[in-house]
Amino acid sequence: MYKSNIGLLLLSLFIFISCNKDETIGRNILQKPVISLDSETGIYVIKVGKELTIAPTVEHTEDAIYSWIVNGKLVGMESTYTATWTEKGVFYVIFRVETPGGTAEEELRVDVAELAPPVISLVLPSRGLKVLSGTDYLFTPDIQNQNEHNFRCEWIRDGKVVYTGVSYTFNESRLGSYPITIKASNIDGETIKEIVVEVVETLPYEVKFEKPSYFQTSTDRYTFAGRPVYLSPLLEYFDRPDYTWSVDGVVKEGENNQTFVFTPSKVGEYTIKVSVAENPNATKSLTRNITRATTTLSAEVIVHCSARKQEDNFRPASANSLRTQHKVYEYTPAPGQFIGELNTAGFTGNERTQADAIAYATRRLSVKNYVSLGGFGGYIIVGFDHSVPKTSNQYDFTIQGNAFDGSSEPGIVWVMQDINANGLPDDEWYELKGSETGKEGTIQNHAVTYYRPAGKGMDVRWTDSKGNSGKIDYLLAYHAQDFYYPQWVKEDAYTLRGTFLQSKNIQDPSSGIWKNQAYDWGYVDNFGKDQLTGGNTQDGSGQKNGFKLSNAIFRDRTAVDLQYIDFVKVQVGVNAKSGPIGEVSTEVFSFIDLSITN
Repeated sequence: MYKSNIGLLLLSLFIFISCNKDETIGRNILQKPVISLDSETGIYVIKVGKELTIAPTVEHTEDAIYSWIVNGKLVGMESTYTATWTEKGVFYVIFRVETPGGTAEEELRVDVAELAPPVISLVLPSRGLKVLSGTDYLFTPDIQNQNEHNFRCEWIRDGKVVYTGVSYTFNESRLGSYPITIKASNIDGETIKEIVVEVVETLPYEVKFEKPSYFQTSTDRYTFAGRPVYLSPLLEYFDRPDYTWSVDGVVKEGENNQTFVFTPSKVGEYTIKVSVAENPNATKSLTRNITRATTTLSAEVIVHCSARKQEDNFRPASANSLRTQHKVYEYTPAPGQFIGELNTAGFTGNERTQADAIAYATRRLSVKNYVSLGGFGGYIIVGFDHSVPKTSNQYDFTIQGNAFDGSSEPGIVWVMQDINANGLPDDEWYELKGSETGKEGTIQNHAVTYYRPAGKGMDVRWTDSKGNSGKIDYLLAYHAQDFYYPQWVKEDAYTLRGTFLQSKNIQDPSSGIWKNQAYDWGYVDNFGKDQLTGGNTQDGSGQKNGFKLSNAIFRDRTAVDLQYIDFVKVQVGVNAKSGPIGEVSTEVFSFIDLSITN
């Protein structure tokens, strides 16, 4: 969320001078540097009076200029930074690398304490750690403060120390669950982390269909005659899947892609089945090369074709209808600095269930206070007490954010009709296209998995469907709630999916000011061309974007004819952070039907 930290700016001390064209003749295309910190969490713990060396790994360093900045002051210009920390406290350090190919930057935290016991960090799969029988699995945890006196790391199984050292290779042929304890100690204390390894004969392949939202359980799909549904299974552990689709037991010849488009021509219920077979050739897993036996799994989804027509379900507005949203149906943000925040964000600290989260969001929207959606994929679902019609107006409805020039945090808009007429948002979501739809770098059905941090005040780690990883930074200086991970999400990891946009945040090389640049049109909390008049362009107060139902699209980006909608979902569309300002996170304040003017 850019707005709350706009005054906290860093002064850039050096202006990067790029190479001229003559200097680049004959060279390969220069790549932006990539920084990998030597701490998995980005947090370094050190004792008062002790020396700490921070040694990141940097790729693409040709003609690199390094900058280490502490409290706005340049303290080093080497690829590593060594300092003796003489004061107790929490210190934020910026490491910046500038090359002709671009600029990369990481913010890290140094906790200077009177004591510095070991800190163990180990990211595990969201579904638990599963290892094939009789194969090696190498544990390489990140353990800080190994240089303190009397450091020792022990790996314990069945009450016995089986290995002494930081890295440990696990190998077990017998199937079952094996608890393992990591015990790290030094002169200042002891830290214990417990994990469970499940030894399996085959990896737990899985095929399932996506639900309309995270907290729903049914995967059933609903449509009208002649309107297609797009079906794509979600897979686990498959490397080279082959697909076979069938409808009511009849195999659809030639349909062997991951996405199957089914268009019912008449009323009824249809059972759609997908069978996914793993290619029997040798494939590479994440940890080792193995030859897998042929594996085939199936999943089914029921598609309901309504006997009603689109116009039959329209709910006209009455004299008592609300112009704004009537109800919040779900609030599932990604982790972020304003999730659980007790001051400006208005959380109580007691939000422990989805009902609590919905009550929080309802309370905030009712008085047009912002609701933050956290990082990429975080979303909110609202509904109206009537159907919002497609009109001849320029826009059919509007959503309030708080964007201003230099501060756009785009949210993707999805809409839904109540096809099954049950009053719940459990039907088909249709994206409203925007200026980035179809552009290179825009990814549909992108997925990011967030992992619950091991303790209070820690960053939130994430991995995505493209193999990338990173973290939502814990910004202690600004927002000090215990966790940025939503406390009403009970799982230790959860996955959010949606449309991904290329980020447009930049840092001015001379002033150090971060700017989240605007997209042309089509997004919430965005300083684009589709803004309604009346908003404050200095702080974003009252800023609104307008939206048209004529922009609704199917997954293949073809238009869908929606004469009205009943539900709206806003989902954060970028996965980016702007230095000390933190993650880019969409904020919403209200949803307004423009067909109601009174």
